[in-house]
Amino acid sequence: MRAVVLEDWNHFFPGVPSLEQLRGRIEVWVQHDRPTGQADIVARLADAEIVVLNRERTLFDAAVIGALPALELIVQTGGVGPNVDIAAATAHGVAVSAGPGLPNSIEGVAELALGLLLSLARRIPENDRNVRAGRWEVAPSVMLSGGTMGIVGLGRLGRSLARLGQALQMRVIAAGPTLTPERAAASQVGFASLDDLFRRADAVFVCTRLSDLTRGLVTRRHIGLMKPSAYLVNVARGPIVDEDALLEALQQGRLAGAGLDVFGREPLPAGHPLTSLPNVVLTPHVGWVTASNCERFVDSVVESISRYLDGDYGNVVNPEALAARRSR
Repeated sequence: MRAVVLEDWNHFFPGVPSLEQLRGRIEVWVQHDRPTGQADIVARLADAEIVVLNRERTLFDAAVIGALPALELIVQTGGVGPNVDIAAATAHGVAVSAGPGLPNSIEGVAELALGLLLSLARRIPENDRNVRAGRWEVAPSVMLSGGTMGIVGLGRLGRSLARLGQALQMRVIAAGPTLTPERAAASQVGFASLDDLFRRADAVFVCTRLSDLTRGLVTRRHIGLMKPSAYLVNVARGPIVDEDALLEALQQGRLAGAGLDVFGREPLPAGHPLTSLPNVVLTPHVGWVTASNCERFVDSVVESISRYLDGDYGNVVNPEALAARRSR
């Protein structure tokens, strides 16, 4: 039996002890580059019974699943994302499971989000370049204490970020499609409508999950409501924000800056207009990429595969697939 790990850009699978132990049971291929398209994905997985997907990097739709008759199991690091067509997998008898990270890994995403804001407000990248070039005459930066932090989506990530904002003595408000005043109060956070949040906040953090409810949630109008001195930080998912509208606001100086770890298209294409803006800090979707979390991802992927090999299907999210396979 063969398992193929796709798109391990960060090279964190090789050398992890649990993966080497799995190699004692089955053949494991780890690939670090990006497939060029669906045909390339299918070619890479032609004889594979198991595929491991890293986060949401690889689109695994009905066309791909249907072209892989040998496929039995899909394991995705983290939670199973919208990149996997679970209905198609079930119809083709392909089991799907997750390889979760550390329970507290969301704290690392919140830390990165705050780091992006600090980089913008205190002009850290710019001042680093100035010092390296021998320049000390720089513009003043912004203190966050006393300002207003607005959080879109008060789930685990949003609540973690709220605690960091409160530690900085910022006023914290939150909004979201399903957020209630009672849930906001439980986290000692002010409740606001989405429009009100964008008007009031000195820094807006996008922290909500990507779903049909939140895709395109932050519109051109919301960005237009922001103060010219405000910052927007997105560590959730690119499609939640109207990226074109954000780009225009940044280019025209209608927004002080943006910190982005996620994008509508990933990897961000070389030469993208965002890469030329001085008021933007960019990171390559690394909020979750900490050494301890990466190792845990590998361990939990190996655990999911080992359980499947042992006939334990308790972590399969679509058990109906097993019945569909038997019926064929």
